[in-house]
Amino acid sequence: MPEALDETTREVLVTAAFEAGNGDVSAVTFLPRADVPSLGAIIAAPRDGGLDLYDADGERRAQHAGARLTTLATAPGFQLRGESLPLIFGSAADGSGVLGFAVVMDQFTVLDLPLGEIEPVDGVAGLCLLEEGIGYVDLVILGTGASAEIWRISDTGEDALNVTRTAQMPLPAPARACSAMGESLYVLSPAAGVARLTESGEVVAEVAVAASGLATGQFNGTPLVITSTGNGANLEAFDANDLMPTATITVVDGLSTPGVGQAGAISVTDQTYGYTAYSQGMVAIFDREDQRVKVISREAFARAYVAEQAD
Repeated sequence: MPEALDETTREVLVTAAFEAGNGDVSAVTFLPRADVPSLGAIIAAPRDGGLDLYDADGERRAQHAGARLTTLATAPGFQLRGESLPLIFGSAADGSGVLGFAVVMDQFTVLDLPLGEIEPVDGVAGLCLLEEGIGYVDLVILGTGASAEIWRISDTGEDALNVTRTAQMPLPAPARACSAMGESLYVLSPAAGVARLTESGEVVAEVAVAASGLATGQFNGTPLVITSTGNGANLEAFDANDLMPTATITVVDGLSTPGVGQAGAISVTDQTYGYTAYSQGMVAIFDREDQRVKVISREAFARAYVAEQAD
């Protein structure tokens, strides 16, 4: 592991914790709500299957039974038949494909979404959101081998949403998680670490790091890639341009909430959740030590990171 990871440490205070009712969690993500930010949702995929939906206060508002999912992506602004209907996508743990869900946000109700057949050449090992536009969603589908495909999901008025493969690209190693930021795609391989790719699939940076969780985000103008290991307390931060290590991040105790002891699934959003603490978004980490989702104000995360960086 690069030596610089041990030289600089940031301490970030946890803001709150959500009780995860079904044990271990495979993935966490966000489903913000532009019209009423304080009523946005935080989504978790329990390892025993289905989806859990939490509100910004940490109350679990809904459970949706279903297959076990390993990665999640959301399209909060999707319009279905002219009506706002946010979507969730997940990769099935058994490699069988992509599952879709629609969410009625006022009631936190989850509906199974009829999708056309998404059949990547190399199967499905994970996914992430590439882009959301008017009437469509572009997903990155990671194959079981060293490949990825871009699939567009759109509403064409049929009973099922239309799906079309729009691109394929080789990867430097088989990947199990990904995240898009700007014009770059970041892929995480349990064996090879993190790679940054252009939209055409060219590898422009790589770093060998042992990790199982991956997130990207801008923090006071600094683009970062953040990883978690699933069995250690610390997060590792990398410069998003060249993937040089910048810091080891420890999430410490807040006023009434213990810090992170074993960082698992991780996600970042810059979308507001309305409250003062979450006006600039959140960072969510599943703590495998106490089986809770720990939430950090993105503003506080950025302030701690940048202040200590300046020191």
